[in-house]
Amino acid sequence: MGKSSISMFNRDGDYLGKWGHSDERGFALGAHTLYIEKDGMFWTTDRDGHTVRKFSPSGELLLELGTFGEWGCDESHFNGPTAVAVQDNGNIVVADGYWNSRLVWFTPEGRFIRSVGTWGRGPGEFNTPHALTIDSKGRLLVADLVGGNFHDYMTLPGQIAPERTQPAAGAVHRIQRLDPEGGYIDEWTHITPLSLATYGQHIYASDKMSNLAILDEDTGTVIERVEDIAIYIHQLAMDAHGDLYTASVYPEHAGELRGRLGPSHRRWSRDAEAST
Repeated sequence: MGKSSISMFNRDGDYLGKWGHSDERGFALGAHTLYIEKDGMFWTTDRDGHTVRKFSPSGELLLELGTFGEWGCDESHFNGPTAVAVQDNGNIVVADGYWNSRLVWFTPEGRFIRSVGTWGRGPGEFNTPHALTIDSKGRLLVADLVGGNFHDYMTLPGQIAPERTQPAAGAVHRIQRLDPEGGYIDEWTHITPLSLATYGQHIYASDKMSNLAILDEDTGTVIERVEDIAIYIHQLAMDAHGDLYTASVYPEHAGELRGRLGPSHRRWSRDAEAST
């Protein structure tokens, strides 16, 4: 079973403990992202367990979407979920992204509402919806990566559809913008996104894995760019103070170490150097 856990720290970086292994099945087979609501509730995506879970800050399981250990593409199954976001009305949006290509809406209680998207490069279609954020006007932004056998070593025969085994010809990484119901608005292709976050009227996007681009939420114009802010930025998050947190994966790709000796997690603010 999975060995994933949640480690907790205060703003000064002091370790507060951790929790995990929430039931007999294990906390997660392959924890992919962590999302914290304004009320402090935790959402996790379990890529390899094919579930999205909501926890209290103490680790109590409050809601589970998907079917643990079973992959599929229907109202009760995901196939490698990658991200989750909660809209102002409480509806839950899940990016079912590694081996499916869709977004899935649920009520706050977990009842299925709709599924939007399929494999493709057209408007409202996706290759790999990897990250989500909601801007100040309620629009949904999706980091849509060029697909092609993402983490195929973690899958079973038949789990990856044949069309997904090679990247689509001429495809580029992009940010798609959708209305709150999932209707296509437009897309930005001048950024190579892996992760997204919102603060105020700005969108924060990792660009080319290691750089940060700060975008105007209406036009996508790059307001500011910070080079080499972290390594392989897998997730971004903003706190209530406007500090930016980055989570890096594969630091060895840049010759760095993992864990405490490497740049796995960093906090950035306007007034201070990065905290590791």
